[in-house]
Order: sequence, then structure tokens, then C-alpha cells
Amino acid sequence: MSFKQKAKKKFPDWPVYDDNEIKALTNVIKSGKWWCGSPEVHQGENVWKFQKEFAKFQGAKHCIAVFNGTVAIEVPLLALGIGLEDEVIVSDYTFVASASAVVATNAVPIFCDIDPNTLVMNVNKVEDLITDRTKAIIPVHLGGNPVEMDRLMEIADKNNLKVIEDCSHAHESIYKGKYVGNWGHAGTFSFQASKVLTAGEGGAIITNDDKLSDLIYTISDCGRKKNQYGYSHYIYGTNYRMSEYQAAVLLEQMKKFPAQHKLRNKNAKYLMDKLNAIDGIHVMKPTPGTEMLGWYIYPFVFEPEKFGGITKLEFYKKLNRNGIPTDDCYPPLHGLDCFKNIDLRKGIDYSNANWGGEKSNDNNFPIVSDIYSRSIEFPHEMLLASKDKLDFIVDFIKSLK
Repeated sequence: MSFKQKAKKKFPDWPVYDDNEIKALTNVIKSGKWWCGSPEVHQGENVWKFQKEFAKFQGAKHCIAVFNGTVAIEVPLLALGIGLEDEVIVSDYTFVASASAVVATNAVPIFCDIDPNTLVMNVNKVEDLITDRTKAIIPVHLGGNPVEMDRLMEIADKNNLKVIEDCSHAHESIYKGKYVGNWGHAGTFSFQASKVLTAGEGGAIITNDDKLSDLIYTISDCGRKKNQYGYSHYIYGTNYRMSEYQAAVLLEQMKKFPAQHKLRNKNAKYLMDKLNAIDGIHVMKPTPGTEMLGWYIYPFVFEPEKFGGITKLEFYKKLNRNGIPTDDCYPPLHGLDCFKNIDLRKGIDYSNANWGGEKSNDNNFPIVSDIYSRSIEFPHEMLLASKDKLDFIVDFIKSLK
């Protein structure tokens, strides 16, 4: 058994489920309607209901449900006309899917360094990355922390760029009075097993643009058009439809989300105040203007010299050995083998990218490289724990000094 598994025994499990999810799945199986069908002829009803409820949940006009969070990014890129060797600016501090979805459209991701306090895309660095090939920006709301979307949209509008918000961590995060995902042309979400709203897998795209919504649906459902004959395929599309099983579970998980969301934010603030009071610990700072965070992960940065020169790996092991589950933060994209070695789509010219070979040197991405070397994150379910367990975390970290 790993350290992490032992540690998890002392804190809440994830996912949280009960007989309601089991009943919902049983009902789908017994119905014999195991897929959603089309807008013209419904088979199951869970996907259609989920799309309507999730759009409302995120304050958007439209929601298109898909099979996972990765293709949720890919589809709006295609719908917005992103293609062969176009450039798309992406945060360097994120899961690989934020960039691999760009590669899947035959476009080229360009990596943007982060703010050392908020840990999300540094909007001040975006304009320097724009070239005549740049067509879009993918801001990633890491840990539910919003990118400075008002300023980013000013830059995008000035340069005629499309914006797709990666909200995989940011369910019901609110920035300056607006749910994230509604600032850009589209917002994308993941419901993978570890997410704060989960069905094991699943994804969704939200938008307030009627025409874009229809095109996203068409691409995600084999080139079909809404309310047209099911064997008519009008443009290139593929099958990214969400299953009835996923939607049924998500509808039940959405009922549990409000209480969990409230508790996460309450405990996140409590733990932040306690940890930030320790000399040498800095919790991810909410972006100014943030009113609510999704808190999918809870990252903090430590100063090794304040802890006797401890390394990241040593810190990680000490926490897990003493009953505190932790996760590694995402390795910066520029240093991943697939980008460093340019082992990607064949026949695509990546020579103008700001990564690959020597360009992937950490010195070219100084902030994210430094932050990654001394950051650790707690899983979000830790924020569902009781105050005494949160105090235990704080006291143990103090003991390491």
C-alpha cells in the first residue's frame, strides 16, 4: 500500500455517493435506453436534462455534454476554426490535455508563464506571445482560481483572438460577478473521477453564442444538425457524445455539490489563514476579484531554506507518512517529453513554437519552473474534513521547521 493510500484513510474518501447514484444507474439500465439519441428523436432523457441543468448551474445559455474534458476543449477549437499550424496560447501550468487538445486540431500550443502568487496564466505576458499565426487563447483556471479574464478579453478583442476557458478545475468559480466559462467564447469542464463534480469521466462545453452552440453540437455528434434527419451528416464531425450513464450520475452529484462547495470554500479560507501564518508557506492566492473558487486542488508553495533545506520529495514523503494525503502538482508543459522531444502529430511544423529541444529549458519559463520545484497540493476532498483534521495538518507542517 502506498503512503498516499495509508494517509487517505484518515481523511474523507472521494467520490461521495449513496443509493441515489446506484438507483439512477439502475433506472438507466432497466429503461433499455442506454444512449441519448438525437434532438429529433430522444432515446434516453438524462443527457438532455443534464445539459439544461448544467447550463443553468454555470449561468450559461447553452451546454453541450461530451464524453470527457479533453475533447471538451478540442471541439470548440474546431468550431472556432482553429486548424493547421495556427497558434494557441496556453498556460504552462496545467494538465497535458489543455495543450494536447490543441495538437489534436493540428494547431500549435504556445506556452505562457504564470503569476507566482495566483499560479495561473500571467496575463501581462500574453501579448508578447502573439504572432500573425495566433488564433486563440486557452486560459486555465488552475485549482478553480480564475485567470484575470476581463484584462485577457481586452487583449483578445484587440487582436481578434478567440478565447476558450479551461474550467476543468473551476466548477462554479465566480470572477467579478460572472461564472467562469462565460467570459470567453466558450468554457469547458471535466467530470473525471477526481473532479469536484464527477461521473468517473465526462465533459461539457458552455457558450452564450447560439450559432457556436449549434456548430459545437454538430461536430460532437457525427456532423449531424439539430432536428434534422439522423443519417444526414453536413460537415466533418465525430462521436463525442456523453452517455446516459454519465449524465444520470452527474444529475445526482449536482444535488450534493452546493453543500460540498460551501464547505470547501469555508475550510479553504480557514486553512489558508493558518498555513500562510507559517513562515515559509504560501497558499495559492485567489486572483483579485474572485468571489468563489471551485477548489479542485489546494496548492501551496514552500521555501526550502525555512524548513532546513527540505526537498519537495522529502516534504511530500513526510506529509504522506504522517497521515496527510498530498499530490504532486502538474509538471510544466514545456518540459514534458512529448513537447521537449517534439513527439507529436506527424507532418506539422512546430519550429516556431516556444518549446522543443533547447527552447524547453526551464530558464525560458523561470516562474513556473521555480514554483513547480517547491510546490505541493492537497486533494480537494481534504477540504471536506473536520476542523481538527485541518489543524492537524497545520501543526504537522509547523513541526517540520
